[in-house]
Amino acid sequence: MRMTTATSRFLLASVALLVAGTALSVGCGCNGAQPCRDSGSANGDGAGNEGEGEGEGDDPKVLPLCIVQDVALPGNASRFDYEDIDAEHRQLVIAHMGDSEVVVVDVDDLSVKGTVPNVGVVRGAIAAPSVNRLFATASSTDELVIIDADAISEIGRVATGGGPDGIAFDPIDHVVAVSAQHAGEVTLFADDGDGARVDVAVGNDTGNTEFHAARGNFFATVTSPDQLVEITPAGEVVDRIDIAGCSGAHGLRFAPDGKSALIACEVNATLARVALDDDEHAVITAGTGFAPDVLSIDPGFGWIYVAAESGDLKIFDLAGGALTEIDSEHPGDSAHSVAVDPTTHRAFFPLENGGDGPVLRVMKPSSQSGS
Repeated sequence: MRMTTATSRFLLASVALLVAGTALSVGCGCNGAQPCRDSGSANGDGAGNEGEGEGEGDDPKVLPLCIVQDVALPGNASRFDYEDIDAEHRQLVIAHMGDSEVVVVDVDDLSVKGTVPNVGVVRGAIAAPSVNRLFATASSTDELVIIDADAISEIGRVATGGGPDGIAFDPIDHVVAVSAQHAGEVTLFADDGDGARVDVAVGNDTGNTEFHAARGNFFATVTSPDQLVEITPAGEVVDRIDIAGCSGAHGLRFAPDGKSALIACEVNATLARVALDDDEHAVITAGTGFAPDVLSIDPGFGWIYVAAESGDLKIFDLAGGALTEIDSEHPGDSAHSVAVDPTTHRAFFPLENGGDGPVLRVMKPSSQSGS
């Protein structure tokens, strides 16, 4: 998450919410703010496999979201940033930015599997299960940190362009891409992060970067002008797509069918959907919470979750090429990051302070209204 003038204003919005005594929005018929029983657990403790304990006729896509469980996280009550789910190893990777630490959580039993300390103001964090690695960006030292996914320990570092933020991984060509925000570049590393470095100039204020498997290329968001830039694994810029109606292009994900890109536009609180498969690159937009940041896709349901600096969450259905808002929540005042497990459909929100320190708030679509 970059610190622009617009995004810094979220602090004032958060203070206003606190003064107003805003309550947590769960709204799922679960006795007010009380947690719902997780239909993925026979005993309601938040563990287990999706589907167990569900009654006949239950629809797992029923909204709104409700709380499954709050899980204590290690460290101080300080800012979190990106997170990613390693579905193969069933673990969640979280960048605890304020503690310069990467936290790894088991997504099934919700235990903390380990931490990687002294990363250096960590911003991006992703899993690369095909090579058994995790990657994190250290913005204080301008480095990509390479982590062993089993040992959950640092195994190497390489220098990036200035202000490293988001990360993407190409498992086909074994290239790691880092969005170097301050340098206006994407830094590419061959050989799973161990190889040669290539700096690709993309434009002012680089946002996030993602790998598009079907195209075999990386994409990155930039601002001034707001564009989506397509880059080959070798570092060639092959396309620049203007994002009409977007100011402050940052967060980036692809629709499950790969035919469109979803961009979080921080400055004008907008989600933009950009068509990739036609020459016109049509754009549709929808409003979000203040300063939208992290995006996460539930591919099974065809939904996108948009977490904002204001702590507000919007969920949109992507069916039919549209952006149809289907839920609006406030998971927490610092809930600007989200990751959705494609297996259980549970959503994970790291919060700076759950009362006694940082917590991981676990939520899910409610199929148990009134339980």
